[in-house]
Amino acid sequence: MPSVLGADVGGTKIAVGPVDPFGTQLAPPIVDPSRTEDTESFLTGLETTLRRAMAQFADYAPRAVGLACAGTVDSDRGVVVTSPNLPLREVSLAAPLRETFGIPVILENDANAALLGESVAGVAQGLRHVIMLTLGTGVGGALLLDGRLYRGVGGAAGELGHTVVQMGGLPCRCGMKGCLEMYASGPALARYAGARVRDPERDPGDVLLHLREQGMLSGGAVARLAREGHRGAIEAVQQLAEWLGIGLANLTNTFNPEMIVVGGGVGELGELLLHYARKHLLKNAMAPGKDQVRVTAAELGNKAGLVGAGLAAWDLVRSPSAAPVGGKAAAPGAPAPGPATCAPAADKTAADEPGLEEPASGGPGFEKPAAG
Repeated sequence: MPSVLGADVGGTKIAVGPVDPFGTQLAPPIVDPSRTEDTESFLTGLETTLRRAMAQFADYAPRAVGLACAGTVDSDRGVVVTSPNLPLREVSLAAPLRETFGIPVILENDANAALLGESVAGVAQGLRHVIMLTLGTGVGGALLLDGRLYRGVGGAAGELGHTVVQMGGLPCRCGMKGCLEMYASGPALARYAGARVRDPERDPGDVLLHLREQGMLSGGAVARLAREGHRGAIEAVQQLAEWLGIGLANLTNTFNPEMIVVGGGVGELGELLLHYARKHLLKNAMAPGKDQVRVTAAELGNKAGLVGAGLAAWDLVRSPSAAPVGGKAAAPGAPAPGPATCAPAADKTAADEPGLEEPASGGPGFEKPAAG
């Protein structure tokens, strides 16, 4: 059976597996750690992993390779312009790998790849106006507008985590203040939970306090406690949901989408988070958009980037000029939906880490702007 290889290239690991033209992952992926000490080591490790995948999945006859990579990506040139967690800056990936392996190679931004996966093989099948938010260590995003992935003039569109929701708010690593990323990410969830330590009603048994003292108070840990019914953790999720709801309202008012898909580690909270976020969307967004949009959890989970990268590679195999996205892919050789040319979100979906900022209580309207 012919296939392509989809590769999800992250700061901690590289996962590679065969994907069919309908977005089905045909076998469990090869997973190797990323070598991020320097650019040369990273490139050597990526090539080694792909060689291993070519050999292991030879029976699937790979015809192309799709790479999903975090950061600002110029898909037309196959270049990673900059990446938050990889030693890549103006580094060409597609052309050297194409020369090495002798088959087409395409480079995608990881959040765009995840949205492509969801639009063809996941929760957003058949839709033409979809936004994706990935909530993890940061907040990434991707835009499907009128059936096409939108990348902007330089490939940097979709940085939805760096839309400002609090003027003069917490400083973000991007250099701005008050970004959505500072209020709706894994570290933010940890920060909200940390504000509830030493409160016997909100932190019975000092569970949150002990986690913080051990350096283990992460977004993932808070999410697990929330699922178990821990009051302080649930309140922290609700606080994050208020800020997320403001972000969702802004996106709804700006783009009038059919669906907003929420993924990433924090997004895996599902209805525990989205139930409250929708309420704040409805409170802050305008009609008719707020009544038309559906807010739902991602369906493909951590394989979305790999599947989306594979689908981008299939588009490259079928035709150098991409067709619009929307609905299921067609069989090889038939016209099929795919990225507008191919696509660049940032996945900032890495494992959540404890926040570094001082704990803050309250939600929108309660958190005071940072000085300056």
